[in-house]
Amino acid sequence: MADPHLQAREMIVEVSHPVRGSYITAGNPIKLSASPTKISAAPLLGQHRQEILKELGYTPAQIDALAADGST
Repeated sequence: MADPHLQAREMIVEVSHPVRGSYITAGNPIKLSASPTKISAAPLLGQHRQEILKELGYTPAQIDALAADGST
């Protein structure tokens, strides 16, 4: 994890997580100049729930109702 070459090639990266804090993880081994990648923390449980349900066709009122009865 402390190897300077791996760090320079971004094979070992530090990621900030809102709950876990900062941690070291593996970077993306595939390097493409036209489409670079960014390693980020996994989303929190339910973090994108509203966006996903909206994309699936649920209205804000339906999403609120699901949240109120514990369905989401």
